[in-house]
Amino acid sequence: MNLSLDFPFSPAVTWHSPEFIGIPDFHLKNWLLDTSSLTERLQSHCRHFRVQLLGQQLLPLLDNEKAPMQNQPCQVREVLLWGEEHPWVFARSLLPESLVQEGMRELAALGEQSLGKVLFNNSDCLREPFELTRLGTEHELMTRLGLRCSHDLWGRRSRFSYKHWHMMVAEIFLPGCPAYKQFGATYV
Repeated sequence: MNLSLDFPFSPAVTWHSPEFIGIPDFHLKNWLLDTSSLTERLQSHCRHFRVQLLGQQLLPLLDNEKAPMQNQPCQVREVLLWGEEHPWVFARSLLPESLVQEGMRELAALGEQSLGKVLFNNSDCLREPFELTRLGTEHELMTRLGLRCSHDLWGRRSRFSYKHWHMMVAEIFLPGCPAYKQFGATYV
């Protein structure tokens, strides 16, 4: 099963420093601020994991992405991460065009492979601090995916530095994601 989502989706969200947003539960906080590979963590919670590529191409940045990405031309990559045939995470990554063309050419042809495998298997990639977001149950992401949820959704984003480049990865945890264990992590 695949979900249809127009690319680029570019959900409207506001990002905050973790100290300025109250995370309601220790378990969720642990997921949001975990600096290890989200892909590997998700894979440890399921037997069947996959990446659904929604699209990857050179696109204009959103207003809230321009400053952290120094307004440089970027390829935007959007994916859904699936566990046990349920969409667990929507991810939007920003990959500088010069990095894709000169520094890490494997980023151009990731397809349905995980970006996390590239980033976390390269000791020169360093993660910077997180920013967090909280989305209401009626957020356009839920509507566009045709999902419903009885609790707010949470997301995180951080930059990765590699040599003189910066990449950004934003991840929104969808209903059913193991990060919401305290809420029963079920679909409605």
